[in-house]
Amino acid sequence: MERFLRFLRFNPETPQEQVIPWWATLLIGVLLAVIFGYYSRFLIRIEFAIPLAMGICILILRGLFAWQHNRYVESIFVQIPDAIGMMVRAVRAGLPVGEAMRSVAAELSDPLRDEFARMLGDVAIGRPIDQALMRLHKRTELPEFSFLAVVFGLQSQTGGNLAETLENLADIVRKRVALAKRAKALAAEARMQAGILMVLPYIAALAMSQIQPFYIDNFFNNPTGQKLALIGLGFSVFGYLVIRWMIKRAGSD
Repeated sequence: MERFLRFLRFNPETPQEQVIPWWATLLIGVLLAVIFGYYSRFLIRIEFAIPLAMGICILILRGLFAWQHNRYVESIFVQIPDAIGMMVRAVRAGLPVGEAMRSVAAELSDPLRDEFARMLGDVAIGRPIDQALMRLHKRTELPEFSFLAVVFGLQSQTGGNLAETLENLADIVRKRVALAKRAKALAAEARMQAGILMVLPYIAALAMSQIQPFYIDNFFNNPTGQKLALIGLGFSVFGYLVIRWMIKRAGSD
């Protein structure tokens, strides 16, 4: 079950990331899959329509949960440089590390404030700061928290100038945030082109239905044409998802 939930990109430990409640997301996925299965049974055999509808339901759920998770993680990601900068100022003012983190949990806005408050709750029950940060890294999958955990772990074992180390880390994270925003802006054109490539055949079919309705009517009234339309729609969605995956992978690299 844990592996299946991880595949769906649903994390029960972070309910605050769900813009849509999980039961509503499940209902949307099941409803769309039932509608797809109902209409596809006229085009393909029922023993193929049922597993295909189940696969569509899983893909819809994964897409909705992934969208909410990525939105939540991105909101945290852009707040990390400010959080580390606040800790640097607190440490240079003479405050201990615990108080510096409490200032972050008290003064920053959501969602990072909630995550830091939860991390401080782990520290309050006796868990070391580096382990609490690694748990935060596991929940959000942001490597910046693992960097921060390594910094605090090494500082507790070897000592050193914590403020200077945190300041260098804040500068690195700030550059990573700026680079991620630039990559997202550059990928916007590719995403728009992918959407145009997917929509263009249907715009052409709509124009043909107005110019020569005879061809489109025969196409959709013929069982063979209906099957070809379903196959074309499936290939269009698959191609769009592949292009999106390639864009996302190129941006992450």
